[in-house]
Order: sequence, then C-alpha cells, then structure tokens
Amino acid sequence: MSVGEWGRRVWYLLNRRRFEAATRAEMEAHREAMADPRRFGGVLRHREAAADVWGWRWLDEVGQDARFAWRTLRRAPGVPLVIVLTLALATGATTAIFGIVNGVLLRPLPFADPERLVQIYGRQWTSDRGVPDPVDGPVAAADIEAYARSRSLEAIAGYFVGTVHVAGAEGVERVPAANVDLGLFTLLGAPPLIGRTFQAGDAGDVAVISESLWRRRFAADPSLPGRVVTIDDRPRTIVGVMPEAFQFPYRAASIVASALPEGRTDAWLPLAPLRTGAGVRRGRVSVVARLAPGVTAASAAGELTALAKRRQAELTDPSARVDVRLAPLGEVVVGDVRRSLWLLFAAVSLVLIAACANVANLLLARMATRTREVVTRAALGAGRLRLIRQCLVESLILGLGGGVLGALVARWTIGVLVAAGGGWIPRTHEIALDWAAFAFLLAACVATAILFGLAPAWTAARVDVRVATGDAGGRATAGRGYARLRDTLVVVEVGLAFVLASGAVLVMREAARLAATPSGMPDARVLTLHLTPRATAPEYEAIARRVGALPGVQGAGLIQLVPLQNWGWRAEFSVKGRPTSDRMSTDLRFVTSGYFTAMGIPLRRGRDFLPTDVTGAPPVVIVNEALAQRYFHGEDPIGRELDRGTIVGVAADVRQVSLDQPAVPELYYPVSQNVATVSDVGMALMVRTAAPPATLTESIRAAVREVSPRLAIFNVRTLEQVRADSLWELHLYRWLIGLFAALALVLGAIGLYGVMAYHATSRRREFAVRLALGSAPVQVTRLVFWRGLRLSGVGLAAGLATSLAVAPLLRSVSAFLAADPATYTLVSAGLLGIAFAACAVPAWHAATVEPMDALRHD
Repeated sequence: MSVGEWGRRVWYLLNRRRFEAATRAEMEAHREAMADPRRFGGVLRHREAAADVWGWRWLDEVGQDARFAWRTLRRAPGVPLVIVLTLALATGATTAIFGIVNGVLLRPLPFADPERLVQIYGRQWTSDRGVPDPVDGPVAAADIEAYARSRSLEAIAGYFVGTVHVAGAEGVERVPAANVDLGLFTLLGAPPLIGRTFQAGDAGDVAVISESLWRRRFAADPSLPGRVVTIDDRPRTIVGVMPEAFQFPYRAASIVASALPEGRTDAWLPLAPLRTGAGVRRGRVSVVARLAPGVTAASAAGELTALAKRRQAELTDPSARVDVRLAPLGEVVVGDVRRSLWLLFAAVSLVLIAACANVANLLLARMATRTREVVTRAALGAGRLRLIRQCLVESLILGLGGGVLGALVARWTIGVLVAAGGGWIPRTHEIALDWAAFAFLLAACVATAILFGLAPAWTAARVDVRVATGDAGGRATAGRGYARLRDTLVVVEVGLAFVLASGAVLVMREAARLAATPSGMPDARVLTLHLTPRATAPEYEAIARRVGALPGVQGAGLIQLVPLQNWGWRAEFSVKGRPTSDRMSTDLRFVTSGYFTAMGIPLRRGRDFLPTDVTGAPPVVIVNEALAQRYFHGEDPIGRELDRGTIVGVAADVRQVSLDQPAVPELYYPVSQNVATVSDVGMALMVRTAAPPATLTESIRAAVREVSPRLAIFNVRTLEQVRADSLWELHLYRWLIGLFAALALVLGAIGLYGVMAYHATSRRREFAVRLALGSAPVQVTRLVFWRGLRLSGVGLAAGLATSLAVAPLLRSVSAFLAADPATYTLVSAGLLGIAFAACAVPAWHAATVEPMDALRHD
C-alpha cells in the first residue's frame, strides 16, 4: 500500500463525519446538475476543490515527495550518511542531557500534590557575635510545636538522617536510614508496596524498609511484614515495604556528601513524639510540611515568621534570636545541581545548533549539484511551494533517521552519566528515557529538520530558471544570496565552536590547577575504609595496632573523616593566660595514634600521640601550622595550655574540605581521650602499604573483624580515588564540555572545508584564466586562504562577543572559571589553525588546476 493510500485512509478516519456530510451535499448537487446541464461543470470544479480541501491531493503529493526523496538519497548515500550520523550524535547528546534535566529538575516529585510541599529551616545567631549563620539549619523541637499550630500548614513532620545496622546470617550491613515522625508518609501521600506505614500508637520497635533492601536482604519475601529483625542491636518489627519509586529524604545517608555518597534511603524508623512525659524533645531536626489548600508559600512564610518572633519573645536569653525560612521541597532536593545542569543543557544545545548549521551547509553543497534537477522540475510546472516542500520532506527523512540512531546514543549516554554522577546527583533513580524524552527527541528531530532544511529549500525556490534556458550553457544559479547563506552558516559554526572551546579550556584549566594543588599528604598507596557503628576507644586503638602489624603495612591509624571528605566540625577554644573573652575558632579532628605516620603528614615540632594518652591522663592536643601562625604569631605553641588540653605537637597543614580551599586552623584530639564526642558517622581507617593497596584489602578486612565483628566495613577506596572523587563534578563537566567542544570543532572544520571546496570549484574557470594569464599559483592560493580566514575571523569575533556576554554566568558558578586574554588567545589560535587546515586542500586544488582542462570542460 502506497503512502498516499495510507494517508487517505487516516485522513478519512479523522474527518469521517465531515466527509460524509460533504458527500451528501455533493450527491444532492450532482442530482440537481443532472437536471440542469449548465451547472454540471461547476459541480465538477466543486468536487475537485473539495478533494483538495480535505487534503487528499496534498497527501498524494507528500507521498510522491517522500518516495522521490528516498530514491534520491539511496542513489547517493555518502552525504546523507554523514548527515544522519551528525544528527545522531547531536540529537542523542541533547536528548540525554534533557533526560537528566527532566528527571532531576522538571519532573514533579513523586508525592501527592508536590507543589504544596515545603522545607522549613531554622536559623539562630547571637547578637554579641554580630554575624548570622549563613547556612540554613534544622529546627528546634520547641519551634516545631509552635509552627504546628499554624493555619497555613496542613501537616508538619520532622526527621533526621543517619544509618542503621541490620544484623543477620549474612553479617552486619550498614543501611542508610531516616528517623521520621509517624505522620510523614501520610503527609507525603505515599502508600506502601506491601504492609503498612507508621500509624498512631507505633513505638520505636517498628520499621519500614525500601523495596531494594527487601529484595536484596530478604529475597522479596511477601510475608516479611510482621517479622522481627535485629536493627542496631535491637529487635524491630518490619511493618511495611515502600516501593522503589519512593525516596525521602533524598540522599538521606549523605550527612557528609563526599564521605557517604549514598543517594537512597533504605529504612525508616519512628522518631520520638514532640512531647514525652519528660517534656519537649531535645535537639534539632529537619522539617517538611504540607501547605494548606489555597495557601501560598509566601503567606505561610509570613505567618511562620510571626510565630518565630513570638518564640523569640519567650526565650530567656535576650541575645538569642530565632528566624525561619521556607523553601519549596523541589528546589531543596535539586540543590546546587540546577545551575550546572542547565549550563550543560545550554552547551549541548549549542552543539545541536552547530550540527544544524553544518547539515544545512552539506545540503546546500548537495543542492549545488542538483540545480539542473530543480530547474527541470520548475520548468515542468512545479511551483515554489512544491520545491520547498520537496526539500523539507528530504530534510525530515534525514532528521528522523538521525533521531532513530540518536535514541540509541541517548540511551548509552544516560547510562554513562548516571553511573558517573549517580552518587552525587539527586533523583538519579528517576532518570529514564521516558515518553517526555522521546517527545523531546521527536520535536528536536522535526525542528532541526525544518531548521536545516530551510536553507536548501530557500535556495531551490530562488533558482533562476531563465539562466538555465538561456545562453549560460544550462547552468542555473541562486545568485549571491546562496554564497552569503553558506558563509553565514560557517560563521555561526565557528562562533559556536569558539564559545564551547573557551568553556572547555576554562574547565580543563581549573581541573589541571586543582590536580596539581598539593593536599599536604602523599596519596600514593593509602587505603581508606569506613567503619560503623561507633566503637570504643580501646577497639579503635586495637584495630590500628592489629592492622599496622600486617605484612606489607607501613602504618595504620583512624580519623573520623578522611581528608577531602570533611565538612569541618568547628569549635572555640581559649589559651590559658589570655583574657577569657579572647575566644578563637578552629576545626576539630579526632584521630588515633599512628594516624600521622599512616598519612605521611609530618610533625613540624613536638611529638605524636602516645598509647599513654588515654582517659585519666592529662588531655593533650596537636595543632596544625595554620592555627599556630594565626593565634600564636611566631611563638612556639608547644607546651601552651588550652582549655581543651596541652599542645604537644604541630602538624603540617592538610586541605581537609576540598582542594580549592586552603588549610584552616585545626586541632587534633586523641580518640582515646574523647571517644564520647566522636559522632555516629563512625571512623575511617587509613592504611599505608608498601604494595598496591588492592592486594591487602581482604587481609585488612579480616584483621578488623578479628578485633570487632560487629563493625560494618564500607566505602573502601584508595586515597587517590578519594582525591579524584572530590573533583567528580569538575571531571564530569570537563569530559562533557570537552566532548561538546570537540564535536563543535569538527563540525566547524567540516563546514568551512565544504564552503571552501565549493568556493574553489565554483571559481575553477576564473582560477584557470588567472593561471593562463600568468598569475602565480601562490596568488590563487592566497585568494582561497583569504576568504576562509576572513570567514573564520568573523566567526571568532562573534564567538568572542558571546563568550564575554556569558562570562558573568560562569563566574557565578566558580570564580576560577573567569576567562582571561590568554584563554581567548589560545582558543583563537587553535581555531585559526583548524581553519588553515580546512582551507589547505581547496587552496591546493585551486592552485594546481590545469587551465586547458578547466576551460575545455566548461
């Protein structure tokens, strides 16, 4: 069945009623016409017009155009194949980034009425310090009780994140968990997969788990609800299983995102009620709330602010202040990745535009060889609209072909990106090539087909038929507008390549700068293992000694969090002998003896912690050089007494938080004297080995289990991997933007080469005459190079202007992404080199043309 026949059937089904009504009217007119022959001709014209209105003739013509386009593309598959591959790469990459943007930023959260969900933050500061806390924090329990009386909120629930340890025959497994109020699941409108969620009257001996934990740990047993499981050395009854699509809070276990990059919650435990027999629950928790119907976030924020002022008036400390802030939960979930993902989408969109310009140039070059065909069709009666439609149908076929391959590229690309950033990008489990992504791909294919098909269509419509039938030997032309259009497309490609290449150079320069930044510790042959739950000080010391005695181990020690996985636990201290009001700020680190040896951190002065520095002995501390220089101003701090202990050593500076942040004042505590202050995130075992760390991993695990079998071991990585993980975002963007820039450069080079090749071919006769009249080949070469470099120069100027316009946006992401003249000079030189190479072959062909052969051919 032909395309036209299919089209007629579809068109009939869509317009059946109207068609039947029109048919009845035509039959009545036909009967009247048979009685009056003078009206018979008008009826025929009416039927012909009706057929054209209903689209039958149009569908037939489109079917003819499609069949003709397919035959034409099949006869000369070279250029069409290049076009399809170009579009596959461009549309596939764009669709992949859109899939991530859609899954993370655009798709509503999978809760009931997610637009009514808000996160409530509490911020406190004291007036004597005069500096407010710039980071939104959790909310005090007493404040939650006050906010719960707000009429703007339909429901409110508190929660805090952490981990639990599930024991069983398979051993102890660390599980990301959240302690939540009993009404949280009802607030979110999230039903369980099996069993039930929390309900009024549930005590702390119940739990809800995720579908992934249910399948992994319990083999998807449907009878699991009601079973008692040991969690954190306490029997708890599993009452329900949440479906895989449910996730709250997002990145629950990421108390310190760089150290614990798990992106999912696998267990939920009840949080103690707001009021108990002893009074209001102590501590601070994160808070999520649902707005009442018809209430906006702004009005709710106003009411909560008034309640916060009342709370402040109730406080006995006149210097304390209480503040509150509301934020849509969707914005809280995506966090800082919103701007980065939109920048990536903008970058890949530039690649798509460059691909469209390149494809349009290829089609224009192809149209130059089909001028006689276009003229013949025009001479046989094809109007401009028919010629334009023919070109657009061919473009649509190419666009859809590129889209089919682009879907495969998008699927592969999304898998790679999710695997690379899944631990840090929220909502990665919701990223998929769904109907929205395929709709975007289809829209992109159709839009690009129209976009790059307009140029050859416009050229075909402007072909001068009279030239073809006159004295010009049958050569048809589209005039100077044809050349200007191709030149404009090349300028666009070069400009886009400049913008992407500049961005890639900036990101690569920043990555190289951070990679060369010394962290303060040698990271070769160091293995890190995270241990939870919190153990005793003797257990930590025993683990360090047992692992340190293994063959091939040069040193072992523990720290609460690995450098470059730290968030900075800040505290204040004072120096004895100075005014008590002279309080100084520092970061706290908790380590065991042997830590500095294992990490290769030198002690500048003093001594390391000793096995005798235990509870009951005089408290001691070690400070870093930054603290000694800032607070002791060149004095020797050894032996100075702080309110936290006596300084016994000065360690070299280490970049704890990130490579782009210098070392800050730090104070090291021995765990044996301060184990009670070690948080529930556990400790990290640092092991320096003489051989590759991978060869000793199992023996180190076995040594830890010998000392304490109840400890879970996870996040096993080398220190080199930790360093690389701290730059994951920069490396990901460097890879993506570098790939986009390389693709844009290739497209620009192909486009410029195509223009210059056509330019040299179209002026072949002129060059032959010049050479025959005595011009040197170098003069002909200069003409070709001058045109190519002039187009490149205009494109570079346009790209430079665009880069300067978007520079503030890049600086808002990172101050180190500010471009300088050296960056623009480097990129310009590289693009000019590519332009020179693209012009070399056409220039050589122009300079080596044989005058007699060229003139005889024309």
